Parts: sequence; C-alpha cells; structure tokens
Amino acid sequence: MSSSLLRNQKIEPFDEDGLMKKQSPGVCGTGLPMITALGIVANLGTVVGVVIMNKYIQKKHGFNSIIFLSFLHFVFTAIGIRIILLFGFFSYKDAKMKSVAPVALGSLGSVAFMNLNLKYNSVGFYQISKLACIPVTIILGTCVEGSTVPFRVKITLIPLVLGMGIANVHDVDASLLGTLYASIAVLCTVAAQTFTSSLQRSLGCDSNQLLYHTAPLIAFGMLALCPFFDDFYTIRNFNYTFPLIRDIIISCALALGVNISNYLVLGKTSPLTYQVVGHLKTILTITFGVIVLGHQTNFKNILGICIAMCGVISYSEVKRRMSLGR
Repeated sequence: MSSSLLRNQKIEPFDEDGLMKKQSPGVCGTGLPMITALGIVANLGTVVGVVIMNKYIQKKHGFNSIIFLSFLHFVFTAIGIRIILLFGFFSYKDAKMKSVAPVALGSLGSVAFMNLNLKYNSVGFYQISKLACIPVTIILGTCVEGSTVPFRVKITLIPLVLGMGIANVHDVDASLLGTLYASIAVLCTVAAQTFTSSLQRSLGCDSNQLLYHTAPLIAFGMLALCPFFDDFYTIRNFNYTFPLIRDIIISCALALGVNISNYLVLGKTSPLTYQVVGHLKTILTITFGVIVLGHQTNFKNILGICIAMCGVISYSEVKRRMSLGR
C-alpha cells in the first residue's frame, strides 16, 4: 500500500462521512470541517443555479437538446479542471482508465436510463424512483462495503422521503419496460455515487484528481448518447444567437462548479449524506421557483416541503451529535 494511501486512511481526523472525530465541533457546531461545509454550500448553490439556467435556456431560447448540453458541460469541466491544475490548485495524480471507468459508466448509465425512465413513465413515478435511491444506497453500502447505518439515522430519512413524495409525486403511471429502465437508472445512479466516494479513498486521490480523469470519459460518453436522445439535425441547424451562447457558457460554468463540488462532497462525506443534500437541493429549487419565478403551488406542496425539511434538519442534527460522540 502506498504511503499516500496510508496517509489518507490513517491520519485524516475525519470519519467516512467527513465528520470530525470527536475533537472539534466543526463549522458552527455542525461537526463538518470547513472544506466539507464549503463544498456542500457550493454544491447547493451551483446545482440550483444550473437547474434554473437550463430551464431558462429551454423556455427562453427553445433549446431542448439536453444530452448535448450535458456534453458541453463535461467538455467545459474537462477543460476547466485542467486550467485549475495549471494554476496549481491541485497536483496531478496518475490513474488507470480501468480504475476510473466505473464512475464514468455509472454516470452515463444514470443519465441515459433516467431519461428513458421519464420517457416511458409518468413524472410521478419518475420522482418515486429518485426517492428509491436512498434505501438502495443503504442496501448497496451494506452488501458491497459492509457499512451499516445507525437506526437513529434511518429514522430521520422517513420524513425526508415521505415529504418529498408528498411534494413531488402526483400521477403514478408506469409500464413494465419503464419500470425496468427506472430500476437500472437507480442502480446506476447509486453505483456512480458510491464509486465516486470510494475510489477517492482506494486510489488515494482527491476529488479534483479523480474529476480530471473522469470528465473527458463522461464527455465522450455523452456525445455517444446524443443520437439516442437528441436530434443532430436540430442541433446543427439551430439559430445560435449571442444571448443563447452566453447563457450556455453560464450554464457550463455552473456545471463546472457542480461537478467539482459533487466529487468533493462525495469524497468527504458519504453517498447517503449526498442523497440527503440532493433532496435539499430539490427543496431549494422548488422554493426558489415559487418565490422568485412565481411558479404555482398548493398546500400539498408546502406540506411536503415542510415535512422533508424536518427530515433534513433531523438528519443533520443526528450526524452532528454522532460526530461529537453523543
């Protein structure tokens, strides 16, 4: 075992969930080290931003080639992470393609089958399948890595999943083929997140070093997926005005922030915490849409968001107390 890997595993004062080991209350008493807290805040901000910007691009400019836009996101990320390397913000670490391929394949499978899930099922069933990522994350962690989730943590996940279901799930209509696609999508999503988290420890690399290797692979994969989801004729002949190009560049810049913070949060915490943060992002996106964009809402949506927020707060408090040894 290399000395760098030993250092990562032995002398870091954090547990596998990025929490300080009973020696400091962390940022504002959360138990989180500063870099992890900043990563979560950056992830929340950039994800909400890129979702809003992508929706704006679709509505304002009529540009609906989402997989092609995702390809541009990862091209921008691959270039951006190399520029960051040139400025010395992290050091290069070699990694074999076969070692990082599971992250890229999982990410591509998640994007492809989540799109097929949405195409062949109702929006309600699509939302339910996304909620299924939490129990699947727990099961996969137990079966593959032998990790266990304390009972008091599991209890906090109940109001989170229940609240998100109340807020988001309306019509539930699925086909047999659609259910198969949804199942594969959930497995790919959880696998990609688990690999992104575990590979940083097993390879002895940090989040940026891993993203350096995976971003080009995912970009090429997204380009290969384009013919199955987007119309190349439309992409080639679309009227690319200056405002559209400007907004695409803004979306790509936000996506760079999303990818960097995604890998950071998964490396410093765990796939389960990342799932909780992901649902918090959904709550913030819905809230932002209602307050700023004037989206319609009703009592059911508000009730679901409030219940889900209780789950997020409870999860955070339980993890904080665990980090302090209480």
